Amino acid sequence: MKISKYTFLFSSEGEYYIYNTLSNALIGIDKDSYNVLGQIQSSKSEIKEDDIDKELYDVLEEKRFIAENDTDEFLVYKSIIDAQRNGSNHMHLTIAPTMDCNFSCHYCFEKKEKTYITSEVIDSLLKYIEQQKDLSSIYLTWFGGEPLMAINQIKEFYDKFQKVWNKEFNSNIITTAYYITPAVIETLKAVKISSMQITLDGNKETHNKVKQTEGCPDAFSKVIRNIDLLTETAPEIHITIRVNLTKENANEYIGLYQFLAKRYKGKNMGIVPAFVNDKGCNTDKNSSIFFKRKECSEFILNLFNNQRIHSPVIRYPARFFEECAIRNVTSMGVDPDGYIYKCWEIIGNKKQAIGKLDDGKITDINSTMLNRQRYGADTLDNKTCSQCSYLPICNGGCPIHRVENEFEGGKNDVCTLYKGYLPEFLKAHLKLKKAGFSNNQ
Repeated sequence: MKISKYTFLFSSEGEYYIYNTLSNALIGIDKDSYNVLGQIQSSKSEIKEDDIDKELYDVLEEKRFIAENDTDEFLVYKSIIDAQRNGSNHMHLTIAPTMDCNFSCHYCFEKKEKTYITSEVIDSLLKYIEQQKDLSSIYLTWFGGEPLMAINQIKEFYDKFQKVWNKEFNSNIITTAYYITPAVIETLKAVKISSMQITLDGNKETHNKVKQTEGCPDAFSKVIRNIDLLTETAPEIHITIRVNLTKENANEYIGLYQFLAKRYKGKNMGIVPAFVNDKGCNTDKNSSIFFKRKECSEFILNLFNNQRIHSPVIRYPARFFEECAIRNVTSMGVDPDGYIYKCWEIIGNKKQAIGKLDDGKITDINSTMLNRQRYGADTLDNKTCSQCSYLPICNGGCPIHRVENEFEGGKNDVCTLYKGYLPEFLKAHLKLKKAGFSNNQ
């Protein structure tokens, strides 16, 4: 047996731990065992049953800390991913009911068009869903543009959808929250929205510079009032406030977090930093304000270590055995014209559509785009990624960014924020756990 390539050893505050990314197991061990295992790992030698306590040896074997060889461990991971890719019982469906938006944010990747989904496209999509006989659950994301500009179309879809679907269903919406009103909230309840992601771009001054729209000089205050209304009248809807950060506004995050945390204490809400990343090939004169991956990791860790502000990535690593929907055979996104995409980041860019809905069928198949997005730049075929110790909690990063790198000359850094910092993130988890905070994913 040998120490698995997915195994990490680290110490924290005089205690000793071993963690495995494949099994996602973390256990405390004694100092002597820690030293023995560390020496065996660094020398890449074999581990024998009499090297450590027999009971610990059995646990290490059961939890995959030790293994016969790395190849078989990788194949365990690969088998799980392959099964998920080909699973046809679950669909992650993303619908952009409009590509229209009242804002023109400088970082937005979406193509703004004043098009709205028609009844014909809705009917064709529902017919397509009805024909997927293996489906047992649907997770729906309303996207855009600004989806709340198409609230009537959202309602039309759901009214028709509930007549043809009586199985497991969950839905969420990504919005600026600018168009929230009491009537809109009642519609969101009626269409079974369970969670909502709302974007802020910094404090009031910065947000209002980025989010400008005719007739509203203070979009920030309007959105805050709308969030107040949401938390008061729809407490069952979980809200995630996503704060978009560049190096120009990153220093505002602590103050904004404290303002939001105080205002919405006890509410059904989370607050997370969202970094506008440097893709490595951006020639824009402002590209220096974007974050690199390591800077994101250090920013998050500094928030916790210095301010005790934590975000989802600080929490215990999830077993990332649920690959991005782009690789799954059933999952898809739909734009207002009925074009089909495998990734919401490219919805509206018809050159990257894989086909178009027509009377419940996907026609005009673009096999080049379909093959690139489902099979191209595959993590499992990449020598560096397939041999990486972080793979089970990284999964190779964003597939569409990998495709951009391979076929479009992109230079996206697709590695996980844990890379190079995993012990530090686990130490933060342990501190939170000791403080009584349940922070398992």
